[in-house]
Order: sequence, then structure tokens, then C-alpha cells
Amino acid sequence: MPQIEQKVLTALMKAAQGSGSLIATSSALRRADVGSDAAAEQRDVLVAALLLRPSVGAKGRKGAQTGRLGQPAPAQLEIWSLYGDEVGDPLVRGHLHHLLLDAGHGRTPDHVRSAANGYLDAARLLLEAPGDGHGLSRAARYLTKAGELSRRFNHPLPDRAATDALALAERILDGDENDGWALLGLLKRLRDSQDIAMALADLAERAAEHFTYDVDDRLGFLELLREIAPPSRRTEIDTAVVHALLDAADTADVGYRRLNLLERAATEAQQRGLPDLRERAGMAQQQTTLEWTVIRKEGTLPPMMVARQRALVDAAPDLRNALWLTVPDVHPVMRAQAQLEADGAFEGLLRIPSSRINPAGPVFVHRPAEADNDHAVKAQVHGLDLLGRLIATQLDRIHERFRPDEFEMIDALEHETVLPEPRARILARAFLYYWLGETDAAACVALPQVEQILRELLRPRVSIISVAKGQTPGGVAMLGGLLQSMPEAGYPEDWSRALDLLLVDSDRGMNLRNDVLHGLTGTPPKHHVALILQAALYLLSHAHGQRAAPGTIA
Repeated sequence: MPQIEQKVLTALMKAAQGSGSLIATSSALRRADVGSDAAAEQRDVLVAALLLRPSVGAKGRKGAQTGRLGQPAPAQLEIWSLYGDEVGDPLVRGHLHHLLLDAGHGRTPDHVRSAANGYLDAARLLLEAPGDGHGLSRAARYLTKAGELSRRFNHPLPDRAATDALALAERILDGDENDGWALLGLLKRLRDSQDIAMALADLAERAAEHFTYDVDDRLGFLELLREIAPPSRRTEIDTAVVHALLDAADTADVGYRRLNLLERAATEAQQRGLPDLRERAGMAQQQTTLEWTVIRKEGTLPPMMVARQRALVDAAPDLRNALWLTVPDVHPVMRAQAQLEADGAFEGLLRIPSSRINPAGPVFVHRPAEADNDHAVKAQVHGLDLLGRLIATQLDRIHERFRPDEFEMIDALEHETVLPEPRARILARAFLYYWLGETDAAACVALPQVEQILRELLRPRVSIISVAKGQTPGGVAMLGGLLQSMPEAGYPEDWSRALDLLLVDSDRGMNLRNDVLHGLTGTPPKHHVALILQAALYLLSHAHGQRAAPGTIA
């Protein structure tokens, strides 16, 4: 049985001191010198554990999910248990006991109590410390975790839990308008607390008036208010819900978003028995015009997700590993976005495979039955667009942290067979152009290298050269054919499809290779160029046999 290494415990406490973040603690602990190999092994187990994501509202010993690394080894569980009982930092203690709870290790009541109390103590420390909105958001998340564990396992929380939650809610209300999502999650976890029902209703009503930046947050507060307010107020609240959608439509900066909001307003008005507002929304729809027929939905990233991507780069030991962190598993992106369509997450206008809009109002034209998957493809393209924003965040942080020059980038990218030094120099310059803000130059330089890297990867596995036969000239397989050959060569079909949508699909994809290199577009958006660079890194990661740790886009 392993024993606690005092140097590791000291390093863990030092890393956790004042951080308030598991990722920051993991990054600091990774760099700590703990002496012996046995101590280093325990340190590495803890570094990995701090980056795992325990279940939210764990279901108990059977069938629990343990982060993203599968069932941990018994030796890992023993180390988590040793340090979970000894570490003084409440967040680390709560996190380790939550992982042990998910793994079904030891006594469930003990882990529930230790995890919940650890989260509560961590939240109180953040509440008492001066700081920015990020600290308040983290405190809200920890209080939410404690509340969910309490409900799942019928474990009573201390009286201070509700008091701290209300104090935190007041502080968020007085802070950044972008923190509405954090407050909404916190208030939802308090709705079963009968002793603070009046205070909760007041907070939800004030929040609905205060957080107008994001209409979905505002609607969330109104729906919460509807749950806890007296039945006599429901018509008033229903009216406020429809008005929130109408107000958002009036300020929408693109036509398709206005149409979507108006459709939601009409649907809500119909379902809530508000015929006058239903008619108003319908008339506004008829007066809305669009100047294009392809609907694209812009995506935004939650602030905490951006912070996580930057922290992951900070935890990388060197430039090359930081670059590999931009190569997450694309499968969830491709599948989850398509699943949204299957689950009916996109209704109305955005769910229709093809549509035309004219000044008299929307005129919908359904495409043939064989094209019914069009919306799933659009959802996948939207998923890639969001992925590009994550990659851009990581690339920006890599530049901020390492400030690599051409030679350092060549050293990180070079591969003897797939990307020898002369071509590594070219790809390195693409990254440097990107970081200089010359995104059009970066795209033009990187795109041919993506094709060349793929060709060299596939050369040993599939035929990429055709010889002349009679009147038919020989040639080299072009990018479209290379992408189609990837599954045959053993590469994941989802990545083949993702690269096809990104680079060459002119019908429903981004078609970046053709649009950029054939001069069919102006300067592509920065996050699209980030996707091109990431495509090169993805292919190189296979050549180097070094893949990023899973879960980098969670």
C-alpha cells in the first residue's frame, strides 16, 4: 500500500494556495520537484486527477463515470484516498473525494460529506477573497456541486450553505453582466430550499431585469420565477417571456437570428395562451427579410471554457506538447452537433433543410427526401466553427506563453518523413503569419502543407499515384481523393468527414482550400484559419505518434 510522500503533500498544498482553480493547481504541481521517483509517480497521479471532471450529481457506486480516463487503477484510488484525507485545501479535498465517490471506492456517505463540505469551504474562501467575476463564477460552480451531491444522496448541507449562496447571488447581481449563466445555475440549485423561497423569487426577478445581455439567461430566470412564484403571477411572467424574445428580436444584428427569435416568441405566445402577442410576432416575421439563402449560426464560447483552454496550455511542459493540445478528439464535435438535430434542439426555420426568404415572409422549399440529412451536416459545420474558436483561444495563449520564433517552431513541427526541415520551415511561417495577424497569408501558406502532410502519411498505406494507361494520363491523388482514402488507411471516419467539410466540400461545408487558394473569398475569419493550422497539427500528431490527452475541449 502506498504511503504519503511528505514532499508531494507540501508541493500540493503550495500549488493549491490561493489558486482557487484545479487547473492552476495541477499546472503548478506538475512543475514541482519532489525528489524521488516514487514521489514523482504520486505527483503525476495527482496532476492527472486534478484535470479529471467528476460527475455532477453522481449516481452512486454503480455505473458512475470517472472523468475521461476510464476506471482508474487501484493504486491510483489509494493515492486519491491518502491525499484526499490529508490535504488541507478544501477544493482539492472535495475534488478527490468526488472522484472516489464516482469510482465507488470506500464508504459513500463519507465521500459525499467530504466532497460537499470541501466545495462549500472552497466557495466561502472565494467569497471572502477580493477578486474579479471569475472567482464568483467558480464559487457558484462549487456551491452548485455541493447542492447536487446533497440532493442525490440525501445529505443535509450546513445552514451556512444557503446563506453563502444568497450572499454570492447578491454579489453576482452587482457584478459583470456576463455572469448571468453562473447565477442562473446557482439559483436553480436553491429552488428546493423552502426557507429562502421569498428571497429566491426576489433574486430571480431582479436577475431577469438585470441580465439582458443574453436572452437565454433572461428566459431562464423568468422560468425559474414562474416555478416558485404564486400561480396568480403566471400570466404576468408568461407575458414577460414573450416580450423578452420580442425585445431580443428587435436588437438582433442578423436577419436569420431575428427570424428565429420571432418564431420562438410566436411559439411561446401560442402555448401560453397570448393571442395578441402571437399575432404581433407573426406580423414581425412577415416584415423580416434576408439577403442570403444559406443560414449560418454564429457561436460564442462561455468564459469558463475559454479560461479552461488557456489553462490547459499553461499546464503543457513545452511548446510541442502545447501544440498537441490543440488536437482534441473531433468525434464529439461531429456527433454531438448531429445529435442536437436528432433530438429536436433546432426547431422551426433552422430545422428546415432548405429555405428561401422574400419580403412577403418566409417561403420554405423542402429538398428531396434523400437530402434529409442537410441539417445534420449544417450542425456539424457549426460544431467545427465552435471548435475553431477554441483552437484560436489556445493558439493565442501558446503565443503569449512561448513567443516562439521560426527555429523553435521548426523544431516542434519537423518530422523526418512527413514534414522534413524545408517544409517544416514553411509551415512554421504560417503560424508566425497567424500570430502577426496576417491570417490570409497564414491560410495560403498552410493549406498546401496540409495536403502534402496527408499525402505523405497515406503513401505507405494507399495508392496515391496513378500511372498512365492508354489515353488516360497518370497523376497524383488530389486532396478530395486523399480525404476519402483516410478510413481505408485506418484513420477515423469522423476526422475524414471533418476535414472534408473544412477543406473541400463546396456544397455544404466551409470549402476553405478551394475558396482561399482559388481566390473565391477575401480574408477568412481568424478561427477558420486556426482550424487549417489545427488540421496540419492533427495530421502531424499521427506522424509523431503523440496525441493530446483526451478531454481538451470539454
